[in-house]
Amino acid sequence: MAEVEKEDWKYILINGKSKTIEVKDSEFDKGKLTNLSGIRPFNKKDAEGKDLEPSVELANSEKRKVYTAFFQKPFKNLVLLTGAGSSMDVKGLSMAQLWDEAVKEFKTDRVDGLSNIIEAVKFPNEKKDKKDIEALLSQVEGFVKFSEDSEIVFKDGKKKLSELKDLLFKLIQAKCTIPTPPNDAFPHKVLLEKVLQRKQTSPRVKVFTLNYDLLFEDAATAVNAIVIDGFSYTFPRTFSGRYFDYDIVQREGSKLKEEDNFVQRVFHLHKLHGSINWERIEETGSVVINEKPKKALMVYPREAKYEDSYEQPFFEMMARFQKNLRLNDDTLLVCIGYSFNDKHINAAIEEALNQNPGFRLAIIDPGFDNDVASKSLKTIKDAALQTERILMVSETFTDFANYFPEIKTYENPQQVTINLKNE
Repeated sequence: MAEVEKEDWKYILINGKSKTIEVKDSEFDKGKLTNLSGIRPFNKKDAEGKDLEPSVELANSEKRKVYTAFFQKPFKNLVLLTGAGSSMDVKGLSMAQLWDEAVKEFKTDRVDGLSNIIEAVKFPNEKKDKKDIEALLSQVEGFVKFSEDSEIVFKDGKKKLSELKDLLFKLIQAKCTIPTPPNDAFPHKVLLEKVLQRKQTSPRVKVFTLNYDLLFEDAATAVNAIVIDGFSYTFPRTFSGRYFDYDIVQREGSKLKEEDNFVQRVFHLHKLHGSINWERIEETGSVVINEKPKKALMVYPREAKYEDSYEQPFFEMMARFQKNLRLNDDTLLVCIGYSFNDKHINAAIEEALNQNPGFRLAIIDPGFDNDVASKSLKTIKDAALQTERILMVSETFTDFANYFPEIKTYENPQQVTINLKNE
């Protein structure tokens, strides 16, 4: 008997058993749906009662109708988590693209510098083919620490592996400096404008980002918002976790009012992996904001990044993330462009899903139903098919920001237990 060929259906939205949208034979370009041959469920008719043909426009319309209803409900605590996918929408680089930049930066007519590094640390071909710069940095670091800090031929003479590791770090720092996009192509600005329309007496919006760039700071400037980022408002701006406990109020004249008048357009920004404008002062150990640091304080992509996360100020940021997800009082976490490859982040989200009945999760990722999605993301997809507490949407950050709606009320959802598997 001939084997029946499996039809190619992919989810573009999941929000429980009864709210799913799938597309058949789908094609995407930079995260945007460009072609399909079918939609399910689908029974749309025109004004004359005739069946409509499935189309990309209708698929997007149905998808946005469902997630608009989800986000129109007024969640008391709104938490955003953004990963590399959000910056890639405004010309930020993926890890594979950072690899390509390293190839170009380290290559001359005579020397292929990155290939020499790969050969010196015996980097596996399969990881080289995947352009896994995180794995390469980990291998270089391990080689220096446990084997030898050998010299290799580089483009301007011989250099030690430890020096080349620092050059790779500087390259990442430079390439993560993203120019401010124009206002009509700036999703960070568009989304901030909408979420900061919440009543100023509501808990402040909490933004957590794994990116090093200054796009949220630039967006705050563009919408005239105030950022509480854990740094002092005196110079040099110095980090202390206590600044996250402060708020900004307006008081008329010199008399204290019975009720504080909270200023509008204030949000908290936590940069879980550091920033291109953070610097640690060696003499004091304090962390300050410096627009041109010699070495930016960042959790660089490598296996040791999990150890880095237990140092300050990263530990403080992570503790705040966990604390916000534990608030059993109507909390929504929206993950945008996060691939679910960081074990410590996944663990906090898993705990909230399993232990906090007042917690909901929304994932905005055009590739959430791809075969190459992380194991953790696939586990969440299985859970999303069982509970309306989890929403998964195939959407770019730019389109999501543009279609994100005003917010209203929602009922308590059912609880589901999941177990995230890390890569």
